[in-house]
Amino acid sequence: MALTWLALMVLVGATLPAIVRGLLPPLPRRITGVTPQAVVVLGAGRRQHDGQFSLTTRGLGRLQLAARLAHEHGLPLVVSGGQKTSMAVDEPSESALMADQVRRHWPHLQVLQENESRNTWENAVNTAALLAEQRIDEVMLVSDRAHLPRALLCFQSQGVLAQAVWQKRLPRHAWRPSAGALTMVPEIWYEWLALVWYHLRYL
Repeated sequence: MALTWLALMVLVGATLPAIVRGLLPPLPRRITGVTPQAVVVLGAGRRQHDGQFSLTTRGLGRLQLAARLAHEHGLPLVVSGGQKTSMAVDEPSESALMADQVRRHWPHLQVLQENESRNTWENAVNTAALLAEQRIDEVMLVSDRAHLPRALLCFQSQGVLAQAVWQKRLPRHAWRPSAGALTMVPEIWYEWLALVWYHLRYL
């Protein structure tokens, strides 16, 4: 009976935005004085339906935010993402799908593509090389809030100064149960585990 009540309390807690917000990995110390020269957005996976590939809902959300920022600040937009598994020759990378969306909806934006990365570390390494060719070392980095601590550490290790930007997904009412908050919990635990792994392997 006690275990049942404990499980119920944990489940209820996982639906409360205030609790879930407290579980998020902390962002690295903010670097002041960054003057962004580009906006970088990281891919969030592809999905396939009837043989056609498209961006995930999260990926589209990231891209829309990044494109708005690039438009507002008059900056180039860098889209980064390949595919975790080997692709067939005719399969588009995440960055190709993102670039296609940008050219369709924001045709005035300058778009740079990094389409070889398979994970966050490769996002940072490959994008840093692309940015160096453009003499850019200060950026706005767009991803999800849970993912940004790991992404920022990777980009900083490559000498890129980055401001973290994310789309708010948790509801404003901190103590009102939310299905959206509950869906973020597995993502948050994944990021904690990934941070440990990245510190052991890369950082």
